[in-house]
Amino acid sequence: MAQDEPEDEEEGEAQWVFAEAALARAREVASEQAAQALRRSGATAAAAAEGGAAERRPAAPKPLPLEDASRLVLFYAQKLPELCELCGAPSEVRWTAVVFYRRFFVVRSAMEFDPLPMMFASVHLACKIEEVHEITLDRLLEAADFGADASLKARVLSLELPLLEGLRFQLLVEPKPDTALRMLAQELQHLLVQGSAHRRAPATELTEAAWQEVIARAENVAVELTVRTDAILRWPASIVIAAALSTALDEQSGRPANECGDVQALSDVLGALLEGNLEQEAQRVAVRSMVKEVVLSIQRLSNEPEITQDSVKEAAKVARRCHRAFERLREEATERHEAHRKERKRRWSQMKDAACRQVPTPILRDLADLNRKAAADMRRAAADAADEFVIRRPKEDMEDD
Repeated sequence: MAQDEPEDEEEGEAQWVFAEAALARAREVASEQAAQALRRSGATAAAAAEGGAAERRPAAPKPLPLEDASRLVLFYAQKLPELCELCGAPSEVRWTAVVFYRRFFVVRSAMEFDPLPMMFASVHLACKIEEVHEITLDRLLEAADFGADASLKARVLSLELPLLEGLRFQLLVEPKPDTALRMLAQELQHLLVQGSAHRRAPATELTEAAWQEVIARAENVAVELTVRTDAILRWPASIVIAAALSTALDEQSGRPANECGDVQALSDVLGALLEGNLEQEAQRVAVRSMVKEVVLSIQRLSNEPEITQDSVKEAAKVARRCHRAFERLREEATERHEAHRKERKRRWSQMKDAACRQVPTPILRDLADLNRKAAADMRRAAADAADEFVIRRPKEDMEDD
């Protein structure tokens, strides 16, 4: 069974790696489903108003365009690592929370779920999964100056189940950048010491302190790429991490691999290490191509401005109206569910009482027969005892008489 676990992990991750067109389509489907729910809510409100309902429901808000919703999601994704830093969350919690958040908003719309409390819910769930129990939800909210906001706490707690459902209950996020980067660095150093990667000598030799700097830089690059782009949804996490390390190695040496001439770059040695365990040439070509694409995405990061609060201000206003509409829908659904539950319970109690009174079950019939037999036996025993009860006078008294 233990041998099947890595395969299960790979299959679970593969469900969250999309081609570019498939990723766009998944988001369009989520956005359209949310918009349809809003339209149905508006139609119900209009019908209730025409019927003279006592309680007037507000009209359905205008749906949030997909582009605006995507920008809103990315804005709070940028804030997520800052939140983890504020509460002192370790690197594995930060990575897991970012992955949870990005995956969730592929299959759910920012119209339906507010990205702000979902950001807190993602970190809170990541703390549970990574077993960092000292970071409670109260501590998380206090770190972000929301400790006194009881309504936000209630909203975060209510989002845990939708988050789990959106993630399809696939909660294991592997590999983690910190662990994977340290393993790659150790193997790379071992390979360099052996001198078996290539005939050319490496472009530079790094000290232990330099290696630690490379690992830290690579981890930050991997997180930033995951937060600001769709890289973690387009390529496996192992490829994203390897590309981040390759970029950090080139930055450490001061020049990219294609400018090293006859001297071998450390990123080339890393490429040889990644391809060394692959048996088929097609696999090596695929890995090489994916790493190259992610490296290009990393290089383009500097040209992409961060999303500011001013740029999402109008989208946030529209989104809040949508969120209030969905909150009403969820409250109404909860009320209907509770009413149905109570009605089912009441009917079941009535049926059970009626069955007990009118339709004797085999057990009840047997028990009644047993009680009747016991009562009859007791009456017979009492009659026999009465017949045998005789007062006998002493013999001498009888003679005197």
